[in-house]
Amino acid sequence: MAAYNNLDTVEDVYNAVNYLKGAKTTLDNKDLAFKCIRKAMFFKDLDLEFEARYEFLQQCCFLNYQEEMIAQYPWFLKICDEHPGRFRYSSVLWAFKWVINLLPGFHNISLEKINSLLSEFERRYRDFGATDRVIQYCFLKVYSSLGKHEKTLEAYEAYKRAPAKWERLMDCSACELNSILDVFIDTKDYKTAIEMAQPILSGKLTCAEVPMITYPKLIIPAIELGEEALAEDMLYKTLKELNGTTEEVEVYCQLLPYLSIKGDFVTARKIFEAQFPSLKVRKSDFMFVYFYMYSGIVFKCMARKDKPTVKLAINGALPLDHLQTENEGEYYTEKLQLWFEEMAFHYATLLDNRNGNNHYNEFVEENLLWVEKYC
Repeated sequence: MAAYNNLDTVEDVYNAVNYLKGAKTTLDNKDLAFKCIRKAMFFKDLDLEFEARYEFLQQCCFLNYQEEMIAQYPWFLKICDEHPGRFRYSSVLWAFKWVINLLPGFHNISLEKINSLLSEFERRYRDFGATDRVIQYCFLKVYSSLGKHEKTLEAYEAYKRAPAKWERLMDCSACELNSILDVFIDTKDYKTAIEMAQPILSGKLTCAEVPMITYPKLIIPAIELGEEALAEDMLYKTLKELNGTTEEVEVYCQLLPYLSIKGDFVTARKIFEAQFPSLKVRKSDFMFVYFYMYSGIVFKCMARKDKPTVKLAINGALPLDHLQTENEGEYYTEKLQLWFEEMAFHYATLLDNRNGNNHYNEFVEENLLWVEKYC
């Protein structure tokens, strides 16, 4: 990495960008990619700028810097339209999926804007030769995030009717199935979700992210079906494989309800402390709902299990001083519970007001009630 600190020539920048193409996603590499963009612009090398921007886009995507990614993406469509055939248009279209999946998580992006981009997405994908299997698969994920259950099911039926064949812009089979499971988890058809997930659970379908992003979402369905051994196995495998310092709010927070009803507050607290720094750089209301709701569940169970206080190493990252005891870094669990629940409902309401439904408020309420059954 130190070898790429000096970007004095075009060759230096090309070398750095080539390094990034095979590099891991880290904050240092994200910063390097941004420096490469600036240098490519300085040298007025548009092809180099494209490659540097694409590496920056990927770093933002997999590091969950969602706002930066959304802000960067329109440049790619504009430059490809201005120079047909010059750049890797298929890669740009591939990244379009990343962007539209993120849009519903920000309440300040209107439904009109989202629908407009979905129309543009469909137009560009069809012009490229994509079928309904790809397009409706992407649509159902967006509609699910918007809490539009009828549209989600309509998109799923259209997806199923399309020929099941390999397509260039389709996710891998493991990721595809992992996303389809949400259709049934959202409607609480847990039996179907677990049955459909068998190729993943048996190890027949895997990829870089699956099954690690699949296990957490299936833990509550497994418990509801009385399959606690399966839930325990998925929890163990997730904790074993995931890097505890990685900011993966959605994945990690889904573990918190089960850890809480088990009374494993040591692990739950470690996850909370590892994930809360992400609030400093994330602006996704969806992520806020997840973090605040699942954190509230932890403190709710602590309070119910005669743990009136808890020590937290958060160094003032959240405005929680008014919830502290007389001891520095020690907090009242019941007060924490109420504050985190309030914040979860606040962000849920922002999304619901935009979406025109009550999806996220119901999501929070149902999860809080679920914990009361077991805690």
